[in-house]
Amino acid sequence: MTRAAPRPILVAVLLTSTFALGCSDRGTLELAIEGSEQVVGGLTTADEWAVSFDQLVVVIHHPGLIERTDNEPTWVRQFGVTVWDVAQELKEGEALSDVIRATRYDGADFRIAPASESDYEAVEGNVEGAVLDAAVEDGWSIHVVGSATNAMTMQTIGFDWTFDTNTFYRCKFEGDEAVVIGADGEETTVIEILGEALFGDGFDAIEAADTNDDGMVTQGELESAGVWDAIEDASASIGGVRGVGACPVVEE
Repeated sequence: MTRAAPRPILVAVLLTSTFALGCSDRGTLELAIEGSEQVVGGLTTADEWAVSFDQLVVVIHHPGLIERTDNEPTWVRQFGVTVWDVAQELKEGEALSDVIRATRYDGADFRIAPASESDYEAVEGNVEGAVLDAAVEDGWSIHVVGSATNAMTMQTIGFDWTFDTNTFYRCKFEGDEAVVIGADGEETTVIEILGEALFGDGFDAIEAADTNDDGMVTQGELESAGVWDAIEDASASIGGVRGVGACPVVEE
C-alpha cells in the first residue's frame, strides 16, 4: 500500500477558525498522545493480577482544543488520522505541534475509531509502518497486547485483542485545568489513554475463560465465557486528558 509521509501532518495541518487566523498573538501547542502511568508502568487489579502492556495501539482522529466565548465554542483541531502505541514513551519531536491563537482553551475532544471512518489517510504517529498497515487493513481502532501474572500462583496469562469501536470523547476543563497559551508561549496538552479501564472488573474472569489452558486468552474464549461484551464496553472508557481524567463519551 502507498502511504503519505507522516511528518507534514505533525507540523502543518492544525487548522483554526477564521477569527483565530486574524489574531496577531500566537503561541505553540504540543498535543501529545500518551499512555497513562498504569499503561506505561503496569497495574495491579483488584483481584491481585499484575498487568503489563507490551502494546496499546490507538487510532486517533482529529484531536483538538476548544475555546469558548459567550458559551460559543471554537475548535482548534489537528485534522487527520494518526496511529500511536501508547505503551511506549514518546520520543522528542513525536508530539503533534503547531502555532495557534494565544488564548484560553477550556476543553478538548478527539475520536478513537477505525481509520476507515475518516476521509483522511492514516499515518504513523510513533508506530512502524507494519502496525499502521495492520490498523488500516484489519479495520481496528484499538489493539492491546500484554500479559497478567497472578501474585499468589505466579500463573501468567497473555492477551492480544483488537476492537473496532468508534468513540468520540469531549472533556471540559475546569479552573486550573484550562490550557492558557500566551503570546510566543509554549504549552503541552496530553491526550491520555487509560488502558487500565479494560481491567476494572479484575482479571479472574478473564483467566477462567482460557479453557484450553494454553496461557493465552482469546476474544473467542471470552465471548464463549460471556466476558467479552464487558471488556468491549470498557474499551470506550480509555480516552482522557492528563490532569483532567477520563473524558465523557459524547457518542459511539
